[in-house]
Amino acid sequence: MAKQKEKIVNQYAQAILACADEHDVLENISADLLAIRSVVVAEPKLTSLLTAQTISDADQGGLVDALTQGADNAVVNLVKILLAHHHFAYLPAVVDRFFDLYQQSQGIQAVTITTAVEADEDQKERLSNAFKKQSGAKKIQATYKVDQDIIGGVVMQSKSLLIDGSLQSKIAKMRAELLG
Repeated sequence: MAKQKEKIVNQYAQAILACADEHDVLENISADLLAIRSVVVAEPKLTSLLTAQTISDADQGGLVDALTQGADNAVVNLVKILLAHHHFAYLPAVVDRFFDLYQQSQGIQAVTITTAVEADEDQKERLSNAFKKQSGAKKIQATYKVDQDIIGGVVMQSKSLLIDGSLQSKIAKMRAELLG
């Protein structure tokens, strides 16, 4: 991400997070942002249409109203401000940055936990607790995946930490040692 875009994205994300926190509507704004982001990402032509020089203010307003219907006023205003400042294409990045900042502020660490077979609820809880202990995170937001290629064991990965206890990596390490 170019420095200017990163700066812009960060400013909008910090502003919407501060607003949500100040008005105690973090959950509502989070849900609204995710919903709008998913529509914008799924329909790339929407961004082109909303940012086209040829669209009338009335048509643009109607599309924004449809896109933000039922959303918190802060989210509606964010969309309108992004459009007014010709930054609407940054909306998915703003939402992603919002969630990064939110997780940092709450001490939440996102982690992907991969196992060779589906883990039951008890195993998921033990894996989550093991990651918390290893990482020192207060809270985690775990996403569970199944990947039979790891053969056995578990791989836990966050932005800053990788714990690879998979049988696949152990076999690869042994192979490398044997082959020299």
